[in-house]
Amino acid sequence: MNICLVNALTMTDFCDPKLTLGSDRKDTRVPSLGVLSLAAILCENGITPQVVNLNKLFRDFLEYNGNDKPSDLLTFIVKHITSLSFDILGLSTICSSYPLTLRIAREIKKFNPNVKIILGGPQASVVDVPTMKAFPFVDFVVRGEAEDTFLLLFKALSDTNSSTELELITGITYRKGIEIIRNPNAPPIFDLDRLPLPAYYLDPNLREYENFSLEVGRGCPFNCTFCSTSEFFNRKHRLKSPQKMIEQMKFIKDRYGIYNITLVHDNFTANRKKVVEFCEALLNCEEDFFWSCSARTDQIDDKLIALMAKAGCRGIFFGVETGSNRLQQVINKKLNLYDAVMRIKCADQHGIKTAVAFIIAFPEETKDDLKGTVNFFVDLLRFNNVEPQLSLLAPLAGTQLHLMYKDKLLLDHIYSDMSYQGWKQDSSDIEMIQANPEVFPNFYSIPTSHMGRSYFKEVRDFVVAMQARFRWLHLALLQDSGDILNVFDKWKIWKTSRLIDNLYSNADDIPYYNHRQFVEDFIEFSRTYYSNEMAREKRVISSIIEIENLFLTPKSDLAIESHEKLGSFSLTSFPYKSQGLHVARLNIDYKELIRCLRDKKDLKQVPNDNVTIAFLETNREGLEIDVRILSPLSEELLNMCNGSCTVSDIIFKSSLLKAQVNGIPYEKVCYFGLSRLFEQGLIEVSSQPIKLVSNTNI
Repeated sequence: MNICLVNALTMTDFCDPKLTLGSDRKDTRVPSLGVLSLAAILCENGITPQVVNLNKLFRDFLEYNGNDKPSDLLTFIVKHITSLSFDILGLSTICSSYPLTLRIAREIKKFNPNVKIILGGPQASVVDVPTMKAFPFVDFVVRGEAEDTFLLLFKALSDTNSSTELELITGITYRKGIEIIRNPNAPPIFDLDRLPLPAYYLDPNLREYENFSLEVGRGCPFNCTFCSTSEFFNRKHRLKSPQKMIEQMKFIKDRYGIYNITLVHDNFTANRKKVVEFCEALLNCEEDFFWSCSARTDQIDDKLIALMAKAGCRGIFFGVETGSNRLQQVINKKLNLYDAVMRIKCADQHGIKTAVAFIIAFPEETKDDLKGTVNFFVDLLRFNNVEPQLSLLAPLAGTQLHLMYKDKLLLDHIYSDMSYQGWKQDSSDIEMIQANPEVFPNFYSIPTSHMGRSYFKEVRDFVVAMQARFRWLHLALLQDSGDILNVFDKWKIWKTSRLIDNLYSNADDIPYYNHRQFVEDFIEFSRTYYSNEMAREKRVISSIIEIENLFLTPKSDLAIESHEKLGSFSLTSFPYKSQGLHVARLNIDYKELIRCLRDKKDLKQVPNDNVTIAFLETNREGLEIDVRILSPLSEELLNMCNGSCTVSDIIFKSSLLKAQVNGIPYEKVCYFGLSRLFEQGLIEVSSQPIKLVSNTNI
């Protein structure tokens, strides 16, 4: 029998194709680990499945420009899958794209009623019976760890007399006539070393990837009320042996040329001894690897962080979840928040990039709890290598929270982004969700006692937008006010008084906090209200606002052909200011300002100064900024680089004012200064004179 395996869609749909493609995370571009792991088991047994990557199909759909483009994603996906030949269709599932997965299964079954539909993965595993009751086109659900179970099921389906065998396979839910049979759970796989390397070679997009994921263990010994990991993988923590991990990492590097590897485990560092053995073995193998992992801040220490960094660790995911000590106990996370900051700080000092996850809108969350989380989130912005994440709570199926509140869930269409959901859902998905709350609880919400969910949602959108647009201003407002939530409340009143809420209420538009208009409005609020009415250190806040306002100034288009732009600097070239360059004169010490923000010092300590700063956007989105303090000479030369004069002309004009500097001819000083500006990327050069044209579309 032929088999086709399809991964779950993990790309987030933001309705606007450009925004969706632009926000695509790197982890959606790596091979689908669960599907390829099952494929490897099948291949070991002489069965080669076809593999379909839904993330790749989604990208193809958004980028497709042909005249015969299907009207919707579902049609596009089904057309591709039905062009293949198979008798069994295995679909991996996650909560956010579960409605789409089921619609795909339904269409495939319509196309070929004889195809056996098998669901697996986290979502189907915990809602197996409700799914099969609601959707008769689903034939089987393979629950939990599927490697052994799936192979047994495939062999049973290949046997014409399979009814007796099905009763003996643990970990499956299936139909027997009109009855739904749920066999006992399959035991966890304790010897993970026996599992083969995922069948990466079956992914046709292999050459596009910059890093691979490699599962190195399963199971988390903790039992947080909101988390579904223990339900799927059991609470028994398991790790592959250090030898097996390194053997597989070497294979990936040698075969595919990839040495950036994400080690997949929800709590990699829970077994400290094995992690130490792994790091020491990596250091002794005399090969370079860069890797990332997930950890709890109370399951790691500074000494282990240092060893991990030395062994090539470049990324850690920490789930802190809440900045409230009270909620830490309520949700059974039980982290010490001071220790959490110390571990994050230590990782930052070792150059390890950390993602730190938070959740808000717990049912019993008070405003003080929310204040603690939001302030904790913003405080992390002072670290170079930390990117905090903030999500709304979703009642994931099978979690303690879901079981406690499943009879009180509301469909308020304020969706969580805990698992990749976008701004809005497809109408067909919504119909499914409304009709089957037991199957899709993550799209519902748990009522909150102290504040409405719409308030939590706007706080989340505001804080995340501020992080993306105003990192230093965001941090300065926290340091100046001591309470970002209070700043948000004042901002909310201000924008309501300006009727901004009414202007951006159309659900089909880009959400307000993702719109450029938010940036302009918040600058105006900061300048006219916060600076005048709330700021304790108005001098400092005003300077930061001035800097942020630079990036709202429309850029200039260059009237220059691409072949005229030169890659080398000479006396006859025409220098002009680089695109994305912004220059500001400040009356405070900029270096000391940043130092005070990083070290949480009193902003009063920032001394006055007269300094000119160049801010250069180093990527198209303007999210990376190169900052340089300009000397008076550099500023003078930069101002003369308008694209109409050659380097020689600028040197001649400048040298009329001075003969020499410290005994060095001024011509040489100017030439060196201009060449340095070129090397720093602050100016570019053309073979011909150019003109600057105002761009009003930006």
